[in-house]
Parts: sequence; C-alpha cells; structure tokens
Amino acid sequence: MNKTCLSCSKEFTITSHHRELLDTLDVPDPTLCTSCRFQRRLTFRNERYLYSRKCDKCSKDILSIYSSDKPYTVYCLDCWWSDDWDPASYGKDVDFTKPFFEQFHELRLTVPRIALVNDMRSENSDYTNHVYRLKNCYMVFDAIDNEGCIHSTGVYDCRDVTDCSYVDNSELCYETLYSDECYDIRYSRDCINSRNSAFLLDCVGVSNSLMCVGLRNKEYCYKNEQLSKKEYEKVLAKYTLNTRSGVERAQKEFNEFSTTIPRKYFHGVKNEKSSGDYLLSNNYVENSFQIRASENCLYCYGVHHAKDSLDYTVWGEVERAYESQATGNGSNFYFCNIVWDGSDAYYSDNCLQGPKNVFGCVGLKNQKYSILNKEYSPEEYEQLKAKLIEHMKSTGEWGEFLPSELSPFGYNETMAQEFYPLTKNDAQDSGWNWQDTMPGTFGKETLTEIPDSILETTDGIVKEVLACVSCKRNYRITTAELKFYTQQHIPVPDRCPDCRHTARTHYRSSYELIECQCMCDVAEHNNHNGRCLAIFQTAYSKDAPEIVYCEDCYKKETY
Repeated sequence: MNKTCLSCSKEFTITSHHRELLDTLDVPDPTLCTSCRFQRRLTFRNERYLYSRKCDKCSKDILSIYSSDKPYTVYCLDCWWSDDWDPASYGKDVDFTKPFFEQFHELRLTVPRIALVNDMRSENSDYTNHVYRLKNCYMVFDAIDNEGCIHSTGVYDCRDVTDCSYVDNSELCYETLYSDECYDIRYSRDCINSRNSAFLLDCVGVSNSLMCVGLRNKEYCYKNEQLSKKEYEKVLAKYTLNTRSGVERAQKEFNEFSTTIPRKYFHGVKNEKSSGDYLLSNNYVENSFQIRASENCLYCYGVHHAKDSLDYTVWGEVERAYESQATGNGSNFYFCNIVWDGSDAYYSDNCLQGPKNVFGCVGLKNQKYSILNKEYSPEEYEQLKAKLIEHMKSTGEWGEFLPSELSPFGYNETMAQEFYPLTKNDAQDSGWNWQDTMPGTFGKETLTEIPDSILETTDGIVKEVLACVSCKRNYRITTAELKFYTQQHIPVPDRCPDCRHTARTHYRSSYELIECQCMCDVAEHNNHNGRCLAIFQTAYSKDAPEIVYCEDCYKKETY
C-alpha cells in the first residue's frame, strides 16, 4: 500500500511487515514517511548540549539540557528524585472542548522537569545525560554501566574510554566507533575483540596491528601485510602517534588505503531475516539501525532487546513500543518521550519511575491509572481513556507522535540536526524550534599553541583555555583527560569535544537503505563472469568510495 507523506510529500509504502505490526499494536497507519517520523522523534532528544542555570526548587547552580530561556520549571537531580514534591498535584481534568495536545502542552509547562535525564545510581558523573549507573564519568551521553569514561556517546559496559561512540564492553580505547570487546585500540571502527592497535576497520581478533581492514585473527600486520614483531615495531615507531602531526599523516594514509579493501554491504552478524545496518543477533528485524538482540521490529534505531516494536528510537528491554523515544524497560509504550520502567503508557513525557496505565502524563513516579496526572480507579481510567482516544480521532491527533512545536528544544540542539542538518530558516519554515544562543564561549583562550606531542605537554595545560581549530569554540582539558592522554601516549586534541563527536558521526550510517548491486568482479568468488549479479539493500550511498560486496563474495574475500 502506497501513501504520500504529509510533511515531505514523498511516497512511502506500508509493507506486509509494517501492516503486521500496525495491526498487532492496534494503531492507525502513519501519515509521515519513515524518515520524517524518525526526524520528528529526534527533535525531542537533546543529548549533549548542557546549559548553566539554577534549580527552580533549591536555587543551586546546575547544568541542564534546558537553557534558562526555556519556559519550563527545572529541578536538579536531587530535588527531582526527592519525595518533596508530588507530580500528581498538577493533575487536571480532560477538557473535551479542546484538542488533547493543547491540554498536554499546558501540563508540560507546569510539571517540573529533571535537569539531566539521569538515574540516582550514578557516582561522580554530574556532567552526563541519558545515562544509567555511571561512575567517575565526564561528558558522557546515552550510556549504561561505565566507569572512568570521558567525552563519549553510546558506550555500554566500558572502562576508561575517551572520545568513543557506540562502543561496548571495551577498555582504554580512544577515538573508536562501533566496536565491541576491544582493549587499547584507537582511531578505529567496526572492530570486535581486538587489542593494542591503531587505525583498524572491520577487524576481528586482531592485535598489535596498524592500518588494517577486514582482517581476522591476525597479529603484527601493517596495511594487511604480515610482519615479524621486530618489523612491525619499526613501522609503528615511524608514525610517531604520540604527536598530532603523526596521527594526521596516518589518518590520511589509512583513509586512502581503507577504500581499496572490499566491505560487506552491511555491518552485522548472527541475524535472521533482517535488514538495516549495525545489526547483531536479531530475528526478523527490518530497516533498523544500531539494533541488537531484538525480534520482530521495524524502523528502529539505537535499540537492544526489543520485541514487536515499530518506529522506536534509543533504548530497549521492551515489548511493543511504538512511536516512542528514550523509553524502555517495560511494555506497551505508545507515543511516549522518556518513560522508564513502566507499562501501558500513552502520550506521556519524562516519567522516570515506573508509571503504569497512564495517558498524557508528565513527571509521574510509580503512579497508576492516571490521565493528565490525575488518578482514577481502574474502571474510570479505562472508560476515560477510550473516550479520550475517540476525541483525539475526531481532532486528527490519535496515532501521531508529539507534534514538532511541542519539542522542548531547538532543532539545532537535538540529534535531528546530526541526521538531517538544517539552517535556521529551513528549520523554522518547517515548523521546528530553533535555539539562537548555544552553550559555549569564544575568544577566551589563554593558550593558542598546543604542543604537538604529548611528551611535550605539561600538567599546566589543565589550567589553560583552548580554542578549537575548527569552530573556534573554547574548551578545556580536565585532569582525568590529561592523565588518559599521557598514559596512552595520545596527543592533546586541538578540536573541541563537539567537533570531535561530529567527525565521528561522519562514519555513522544514514537512516535510509538503497538498492545496490554487488561490486565484486572476481570470477572465483561466485563462479560469475564479470560483475556479481547479487542485489541488496545497503546504507552505503551510491557515491560512497567504498567497494561494497554481497555477503557471499565478502566471505570469500575475507575468509
């Protein structure tokens, strides 16, 4: 079934799998295409922009994802998680003469919001957001169970990693992306169980190697060539990776070399009947990205251990989630934004402590059978919920995620800007908010020349204010950060953390699959004459420099 997106006017298809999930979840057909739905959810997710302001309860100075010019009441973590206030006290009756979203917005303006989306089990990790159970972490986002991590995003069960993105179960890694079970690798991506190496790509079980692509269970390799230990150490020393100039030279060489080695058309292993990119141990997961250990899901992103879910963004441990983001550890979440540890929640926002059977609620903690934060008996709740759904159908609101104008953030503060970058005029023309004053200072630097080598860098640099060579924004090096650089022989970066993050996201998959033909022309791989005829769906763009193979040709090339 084909439909036309009400936002971008492009045609999109309701596939059989899509129809199956819509019927299972008992929701109407979407009115927006896949990309526009994803973009809308992302506009509600500010991961990394933190502002100084005061807690509206205790008045202490805090950091928050909400700038002081936002029209919200914001509490620090201690105040928000305390029992000194009751979100149910803000409850209101449903007004069937007004649209639901209007009433929901009025409630969101009154109920206190948590300054940073964090749990209370983290230790010495104040400068973090969208996190669980951290210890001694600084500027870490979208993370669970980490210790000693710095300037990283999407890291899980890691220790002492810095400037990493979407890395699991790893230690002492730097500038590494999409990797698992690695130790002391840097400037690498798409690696598993690799150690003591630099500039690796798509490597498994590789150690003590430099500038290698697609290797399996190798040691002492350079540009995919086997060396002796002595030969390897001599090559490695020539690159002087303790200097920025040495790293930049190596990065340029590696970028050129990596495009000469074929890649598999998607990143992932142990999947059945699945499509997308960065897939691990999934069954019947389609058109999804960065998803693992999930089943019967479609159009999901950044999800793990999910089942029977559709249009679901970031988190997991859930069954039946639909058009929701940062919501998980429960079941039956519909059109929700940041709902934790609950079940049967509809159109609810910032409910972080196990709400159950709630509709249109904000900030609830363990409450049940509530609509617009007002509690009812189970029978009253079910009757009022049914009546409210019918009302929303009459206003055209039922079945849609929260509208863009209800986002608490400017478009440029959110992950939407990372995936779908827009100018201020284009964003506002499309109905998105915009934040004119972003966090950061300019022109306050006290040190203009950063030493090229970490060996020439003194402890005094932690007292200096630096300026990013890319965006000119000021930044500082913390004591813990300098200790990591010194221990790992890594030069102090001359770009700010945000520009380093942006550079890593350059390698992230787009949220779109296109049809391509295998580029292999090696006859022995598939007994074909000329180019392999296999067709597949891939996140690699048609103008990408990579050589992209189907799985059969890739296996024969690599193994």
